[in-house]
Amino acid sequence: MRHNDVVLAACIAGSMSAGVLLPSAGLLVEPYILVWLGALLFLNLIRLKTSDLLATFTKPRQLAVLSAVKLAALPVGMYALVYFVYQPFALPVLLLSGISTGLGAPFVVNLIGGRLPLIVGMIIATSLAVPFVLPSIVYALVGSQFDIPVIDMVFLLSAALFTPLAAGWFTKKRFPVASRFVDEKSFPLSLVFIVLINFGMFAKFSSYFYEEQVFLLQTIATAFICYAAYSLVGYASAPGGQQERSAGLIAMSYVNNVLVAVFAFQFFGSQVAALAALYNIPYYVGIVAIKRFMPGQ
Repeated sequence: MRHNDVVLAACIAGSMSAGVLLPSAGLLVEPYILVWLGALLFLNLIRLKTSDLLATFTKPRQLAVLSAVKLAALPVGMYALVYFVYQPFALPVLLLSGISTGLGAPFVVNLIGGRLPLIVGMIIATSLAVPFVLPSIVYALVGSQFDIPVIDMVFLLSAALFTPLAAGWFTKKRFPVASRFVDEKSFPLSLVFIVLINFGMFAKFSSYFYEEQVFLLQTIATAFICYAAYSLVGYASAPGGQQERSAGLIAMSYVNNVLVAVFAFQFFGSQVAALAALYNIPYYVGIVAIKRFMPGQ
């Protein structure tokens, strides 16, 4: 295992453990997860060329295929499968499966490889569509009515995606030396914000580690199964070559689970939200596994 992989694994395990063991401290940073995500994005979008991003939307075939799979085929298929295997997890899996591509995905693509403009295009396209698509699917399959507020989603995009994107463009344009420094040091700087995100997330759900171990183990196992299924679907469904398939894998498996945890907790309770929160475990463990075992990564 390379040095960076060891450091990444240590930071992941340490920050998750810290959240469980020191929840009162973790809850101090939890309200600012959106800020940490925005900073993480800035560090990993600094190398994105605006022309490449525009080309993703002017030639949208790959984007359209992946978006349709991400927002419709994947959540419906996963819900049907889990409903017949173990019904109590059907709703949490549906919510996690149907959410948009995550704001942390550019960090992953810079580590693993893949088409960064396609990933950013997926974040934009799926985040704009999911407030309309996911509630409709949930209502059709489950019968529960809930809303993902469009205004809140626009704010999320503006604060945590478009602002870092604009900041990256401005930095490259006006401060090329600083831009090169950020690009060269993006990995260690990104680790700081990953630690803060995990610290806050696991602090919020730390009680499960002490009080409901059986449910905890079931949820973690389900999270890993979901991660594997999303990765396989994304890799297989992406049109194009290796770079596109890697992007498809990342677009499907690196999702906005933090957002799911927030609104699932609000509308359905902590047990439904737990799967999205604990998805952070395979989310980061998967990075190390893919780098080691996936050909060409």
